[in-house]
Amino acid sequence: MTNNCTAIATGNSVKSWQQFGLNLASRIYGGRDVVIAIDLTESVGLNAEGRLRLTQIIEDSLRSGDTVYVVPFASVANPLQPNINPLTKQQGIKFTGKPADIESILKVLPFESQIKLNNTDIQNAELFTYKGLAQLNQCRLGENTALKPQSIVWLTDAPLLTKPGIDSATWVETPATSPFRLVDSPASQERQSWLKALPIKERSQTITTDNNRTYQLSVVDLAPTVQEFCTPTPGDNETCLVTPYLAKLLLFPTLITISLIVAGCFGGNT
Repeated sequence: MTNNCTAIATGNSVKSWQQFGLNLASRIYGGRDVVIAIDLTESVGLNAEGRLRLTQIIEDSLRSGDTVYVVPFASVANPLQPNINPLTKQQGIKFTGKPADIESILKVLPFESQIKLNNTDIQNAELFTYKGLAQLNQCRLGENTALKPQSIVWLTDAPLLTKPGIDSATWVETPATSPFRLVDSPASQERQSWLKALPIKERSQTITTDNNRTYQLSVVDLAPTVQEFCTPTPGDNETCLVTPYLAKLLLFPTLITISLIVAGCFGGNT
């Protein structure tokens, strides 16, 4: 793994109080993962409106501390650089709020479609992206660094979040050999398990191309979460991941808060 951490699998959902702690830690430490996932097939070719909206997202919604990842896709997850995983710490573009950061992101974006590419395998792109984002946060848990809220900006005319087993009636461009056409294939089941495991919230905007075709600019937001794994240990005990992680991450901010409260009380009594 280029992330230098254990490969992720779906585990148990965190408890509500743990999710509260994860949300709190992410607010304290700041930063988000923002993925720009662009369908490179000709049917989506970004016209002036698409470029304007995408540039608007980059210029107006990114905040200092965010990390941007660009994921171009078609029938494979990353056709421009198939041997490079774009969802790794090394490939992320750090945003500090400087104009140069915006230019760096815009230069990486593939604004032109690729005529040689066709047959968007959208469920393959979804599995790659959601699993990749989960991997980033799971690595942070192992490193005792704060999780990040995550967002994917999808630009595609393919339908998102469909049921497993995507037939031609649902999306005609899925390659005939794609394992995602089969409901019970390991790839379909893995994608479905991630869609269930992650807290997904979607919003969409329809864009009409220059030749009167349409595609969606969709934003999917994910709360900062991880997969919990509790394992039995000798002595009728078990070891888990999330609670000790939260204790380490929130201990110092909690002590600072208590100190400020105590100082304020003593200061008010003098």
